[in-house]
Amino acid sequence: VLLAFVGYGAALSDYRITVVSYLLSQLLDAADGYAARKLGQSSTFGAVLDMVTDRASTTCLCVVLAHFYPSYILLFTFLVTLDMFSHWYHMYASLLLGLGSHKECTNPLLKFYYKKAPLFLACAGTELWYMSLYVMAWKDVQAVRLLFYLCSPICLFKQVANVVQMCVAWEALVEHDGKTAATKKKPAASPAPKAAKERSKSPASKKKS
Repeated sequence: VLLAFVGYGAALSDYRITVVSYLLSQLLDAADGYAARKLGQSSTFGAVLDMVTDRASTTCLCVVLAHFYPSYILLFTFLVTLDMFSHWYHMYASLLLGLGSHKECTNPLLKFYYKKAPLFLACAGTELWYMSLYVMAWKDVQAVRLLFYLCSPICLFKQVANVVQMCVAWEALVEHDGKTAATKKKPAASPAPKAAKERSKSPASKKKS
């Protein structure tokens, strides 16, 4: 997180510091998650923290890109909004439904997306797409432009996965709300039969008989 902020601080003055700091922060983030899984130290707190820091880093980078590409500000605001909505709803739905992990999905596309190799490729490719776009704002290097074009379909795939993820989470939450509402509408069982049975067993009723 600190490395990312170092990069944002230099984003408008020195692109080299920003690129190195940002990419290092992303690599350390990936290494941290890998180590937590290997050592059996994964937790809900860690999963939510990881999700929030990822969304924050993407948002900050899109703010920087909107400065360099003001004519595309609507695109960057859309990407930020989709990223936040998709991951927040998905994480909330996973926790609400008691899933062991937010990566537990039944949707075919999301099951493929959350496999280790596709997930790593989608995340890394998207980050490189953002970074290449940032570097091109400073200097037009053919290799960076090529990287931008190569990562474009990967970034597009990730946005499609975000849309699907958001819709699946919405559907799950609506279904949960429906079940909750139906449970609340069920009338409580009448205590009258039980009360009558208890009266029949009382000493007074036996005496009368």
